[in-house]
Amino acid sequence: MAERFYPVVGRKCTGDVYNRISIEDMQQNHPHQFTLFILSYAAIQGNHNPHTSAVVQDILPATTYMEIAGIHGKPYQEYAGDRKTPEQKVADYDPADPKDTLPVPSRFGGSHGSVSFTTWHRPYVMLVEQAIGDVADRLAEALEVNNPGEAGKWVQAAKELRFPYWDWAAPQVAEEGLPPVLIEDTVEILLPGGIAEVCPNPLSYYTYQGGIPPDFANEETRSGTAYFSTWPRTFRHSPSSENGSTDKEALQAAVKNASTGIRERLGLLFLYPDDHEDPARVYDEFSNSVNESREDLNADNRGSLEGIHGLIHGSVGGNGHMSSPDYAAFDPFFFLHHSSVDRILALWEWCYSDYWMGNGYYVGEGENRRLVAWTQERGTYAQVYNEQLEPSGDRGYLYPFRLENGEYWNSEQTRFLHDKAYPKYYSYDEFLGINVAEEASGPEARRKARRAIYRYYEAAATTDKKSWGLIPVRPAEEAGLPGLFKGISNFRMFVVVVRLPEHAFNRSYNFELRYNQGTESRFIGAAAVFARPDHSPCKACAKRRANGSIIRGVIPLPFSLVNDIVASSGNTPTLETTISDITKHLSGALVDTAGKVLATAQGGKDAPIVPSGQSASSDVVPAEVAMYTSAVAEKTDDTEHPVHLFDWQAHNALFPNGWRAVDQEAF
Repeated sequence: MAERFYPVVGRKCTGDVYNRISIEDMQQNHPHQFTLFILSYAAIQGNHNPHTSAVVQDILPATTYMEIAGIHGKPYQEYAGDRKTPEQKVADYDPADPKDTLPVPSRFGGSHGSVSFTTWHRPYVMLVEQAIGDVADRLAEALEVNNPGEAGKWVQAAKELRFPYWDWAAPQVAEEGLPPVLIEDTVEILLPGGIAEVCPNPLSYYTYQGGIPPDFANEETRSGTAYFSTWPRTFRHSPSSENGSTDKEALQAAVKNASTGIRERLGLLFLYPDDHEDPARVYDEFSNSVNESREDLNADNRGSLEGIHGLIHGSVGGNGHMSSPDYAAFDPFFFLHHSSVDRILALWEWCYSDYWMGNGYYVGEGENRRLVAWTQERGTYAQVYNEQLEPSGDRGYLYPFRLENGEYWNSEQTRFLHDKAYPKYYSYDEFLGINVAEEASGPEARRKARRAIYRYYEAAATTDKKSWGLIPVRPAEEAGLPGLFKGISNFRMFVVVVRLPEHAFNRSYNFELRYNQGTESRFIGAAAVFARPDHSPCKACAKRRANGSIIRGVIPLPFSLVNDIVASSGNTPTLETTISDITKHLSGALVDTAGKVLATAQGGKDAPIVPSGQSASSDVVPAEVAMYTSAVAEKTDDTEHPVHLFDWQAHNALFPNGWRAVDQEAF
């Protein structure tokens, strides 16, 4: 069996836990690690520097970038690190075939839209971290043998090397966008003796090893074509050209634009209450953008980690690889992005250690209360339909990632990075006093951390007290909040909840929300759909498409914007007049990843009614775009306690007078 699989153990060979750090920190402050990382990442991509020529012959097929990236989507073929037996290699779905039934279920492909979105991607990043680390270890030893004066520098740097992240929620992103190390085609590294060398940058793009796979297919974006079948390398925001190129100006503009609202949305993820009666429901909403357990749309409106992650895919990809689930992992940026996603997961599970997917969620009350099992639409070109999903055992396996004993990783094993968890040999650098390599000392430490994280990401809530005087807030005690909680008088949080048909446009697309005042048009935020096209052999996607699956996003309105609208009102506002004033200044657009506007809508009941001949099809318009508000309570005796959102109210639909088709595809 050993020859048929490659175990994912992370950096176990180092025998210790070291931090993943940001790519900027690695480049600026850890030059030996950075050199090893660049050369090793290039090596598994098949780009061999003279310094790595002596070690590349030991790179296993399962650790090449082509094989690792192909796990997430195309090419739809068996991963070299997870060989099936001859009896399991039948390609077509057959319910009698062991390949397609438990305990060896069907193929894999990203685990999106489910509670296992977070857990599946954790061993995936560990795999590429392990592959790079193995090369770095051998390279470091060779460098020290050939340069005795450098003894102790390179081997230790290799031992500490972990896959870096790029923090897309950092404050500087709105002004700076991607750092040069992620977009320039060359990069400078430090060699023994303090020699600087410029080499090809493996973080900028990837050229396919062995040529373009035959099942790669072009994807239409209506403003052009992503020529995946002919592009020999990855691109970002490429013009519609068979030659392809990366439009760096468009890339940077999109990344800066996407950063608007990302921080506020990330802050909301740390405002889940810590006393929910059904922890699995909280984990469901946090983890993914489908929210299987959701019965009442007014239950919680804090958004999901997967939803935020999808915005980054589209903003970096544009008319390029990162925007398509089938091709995204071939862009080397993919793993820096998912390392950052995993970092947020690590912070969240540290703060909410009691919230977990469990074996399902509960519905009903009293005697009618029952457990509903999670289901998972698995697979790429074969799957088990509506398969029950559990966090451990044979129904919790995270294919194709195997352990040393030949079994597959399960979701339970992925939980936590502290020393009592299943070993992963990495952590993250300390953030706001939070060290995820250690368990929280108790509930108070977790609550303090949540408050600190929320304050870091969320803009301050400043209000004109007189203007907000008639905004109603239900008394905290009446809402059932614990003692010592007091609602902030006449203040509410405003969010827009968006529900989008996943396969409306046969590819990834965004809903964009804007505020308009006179000639000013201000981008507020977006909700992303990260979807495969109809021609993709992904059977899970086909099933969701047939069932009309819906992707959910939450866009918070900036406090400053709401305050300005309230304060500028001619009359002392009520909640109803405030909602009306806000809505009439909002507009929405459905936009593909190449930037093409497909349909638009104007907010408010007084907006012009879209004529029937210009209306977008009901198959493509959002299932819901509506305003929700929440009161906010603070604990009067503890300024470090997280604020509590309560008294959620659903208000009007933003676009009652219809969506106008801008492109033929929207009719």
